[in-house]
Amino acid sequence: MSDLTIGMQLKKIRKQTGLSVKELADRAGVSQSYIYAIESGNRGANATKLSNIANALGIPVADLYDVWNL
Repeated sequence: MSDLTIGMQLKKIRKQTGLSVKELADRAGVSQSYIYAIESGNRGANATKLSNIANALGIPVADLYDVWNL
C-alpha cells in the first residue's frame, strides 16, 4: 500500500469526523505539517504515530488501510 493511499484515507476520515488538521494534530501529538505531509503522500507515518492519529480519530488503525472505502 502506498503512502498516498493511506494519506487519502486519512484525509477522508478526518473530514468525515469534522476535524481540522490543527485539531487532529493537537489530539495526536504531532505537528500540522506532519498531518499535511501524510495526507499528500509526501511522508509515511511510523506505527506509533499512525496509532496515535487513529486513536485521535476514534478509529482502529486498520481503517486507514481500508482502500475499498476511498
